[in-house]
Amino acid sequence: MVRARRKGAPKPWVGTKISSTIVEFGLPLIAQLPPGPSRQLCEQTFELIILIWNAHTMSRFWGEPQHLAALEDTIRNALAEGVLPIDALEAFEALSARRQHSPFADDPRAVGHWELRETAAGKWNLHCDARMPPT
Repeated sequence: MVRARRKGAPKPWVGTKISSTIVEFGLPLIAQLPPGPSRQLCEQTFELIILIWNAHTMSRFWGEPQHLAALEDTIRNALAEGVLPIDALEAFEALSARRQHSPFADDPRAVGHWELRETAAGKWNLHCDARMPPT
């Protein structure tokens, strides 16, 4: 059950970096990466995570539900054509369910430009900017 927030109640996403939110949101997929994943594999993983995040954001906060429907249709069609493994649909469904719960459910930010940067330690770091819905 969702409780109504009192006017002026703090929003859990305020003051957080969108990159940190996306990493936390995508943990179920990120945790499946092998040790020392390639840049390409990391980029593909984050691309899927961000596509799912943005599709839900556009649907709920931007009033554009066609993006979520189109992403789901694309995944299902690619699965039927054998282009994507069943894992892609499972990832979509798992992250879609995750997007409905705190701390993600009330976050209206979409991800704009994003990139992965390699740290001095050889790890991948997500950098991205947030876009707020039009007012």
